[in-house]
Order: sequence, then C-alpha cells, then structure tokens
Amino acid sequence: MAYTACPAPASREPRQNTQRTLSAVGTFLRPAHLVASLNTLSDRYARFVAIRRQRRDLLAMTDAQLLDIGLTRADAEEEYRQSFKLL
Repeated sequence: MAYTACPAPASREPRQNTQRTLSAVGTFLRPAHLVASLNTLSDRYARFVAIRRQRRDLLAMTDAQLLDIGLTRADAEEEYRQSFKLL
C-alpha cells in the first residue's frame, strides 16, 4: 500500500468551503461596514420620523392656513394617508 503526503481531495473540500464562509462573514462584520449600515439605517429612520411629523403638522393646520399654502383639507388628509405607505 502506498502512502502519499497529499491529503485526499475530499478532505480539502470542506476546508475551502469553511474558509469561504468565514471570509464572507468577516467581510460583513468589518467595523466600517457595520458603521455604514447603522448610519444608513439611522438616516432612513430619521427621514421617516421627519416626514411623519410634517404630515401630522399639515393635518393640524386650519383651513385658512392650508389655503395660504395652496392646499385644501382633502389634500392634507390625502397626504397624511400616504404616510402609512411608508410602513
């Protein structure tokens, strides 16, 4: 029976897959990537909150205030209803 110093091809395959998986996880868990993802998420949330606040303020205006900016009560209510599409 002959012995070789090279491992069998089947024994090398799982090690390569494991290295690829760890490499992909390592790329995702880089501090810069995490910080960028958190910044993007917080920016989106802040924008969502600002839009909701603006739409609530629009709905709270009187009819005279709405006419001053060229809107009707129906326009303000429709704009407020659109905020639920953001969820």
